Amino acid sequence: MLVTAVDIIGDADPDRAGEVALFAGNWVADQPPADSLYDGDLVVRLTHPTDPTYPLPRDHATDVEMLLAYQRRWQRVGQWRGLDDGWPSLVAPTAAAVMGLHGDATEAAIWSETPPPSTSPPLIKWARGGIAELLDAGLVTAGEELVWNRGNLGVRHTARIRVDGTLILADGRVFANPCGTTTALGGNHQNGWNAFRRVSDGRTLGDLRAELRARRGK
Repeated sequence: MLVTAVDIIGDADPDRAGEVALFAGNWVADQPPADSLYDGDLVVRLTHPTDPTYPLPRDHATDVEMLLAYQRRWQRVGQWRGLDDGWPSLVAPTAAAVMGLHGDATEAAIWSETPPPSTSPPLIKWARGGIAELLDAGLVTAGEELVWNRGNLGVRHTARIRVDGTLILADGRVFANPCGTTTALGGNHQNGWNAFRRVSDGRTLGDLRAELRARRGK
């Protein structure tokens, strides 16, 4: 399962702080590759319990493994064994923490690697979030506007694609990938590839990423 959104209730509601308000994802047939195009994706993999000592029957039990695409590898960030049908509520806090930490690291990388304003604009696409690869493939162009409509909150966020593959928000903040962008904007943690849509045709960045993957598979 590709995790798309996690929301843990915070201290604003002390009676429910720490509860899982949202844990959403898309079931995928194949695990995406851990290349730069998929950097920051979080996957939850479910399997039947492998421990031979686990009591039978095992039909309603599962082993859960959580993997993050980081530095071109799927890195394990969590593992739980023998969980029942309530596994989402147990693994969601870890998913939220991982997505938040990855978003923070992405933002820190931007500020540490972005040249001072006095220098010439960089033409090297160094961003690790994969939009640079969409630019190279001609699936997006620099300057295109993206939108994230959060209908339940009545909020609309806009961003533009820069020539180096980063995203710049209306307030001037810059992020290396879509997931870092949505994590910074939202009270919950979102997979930005599914959240942001291109204004010109309504396609999500995830749709464009899937098209590029299909091209490479030919």
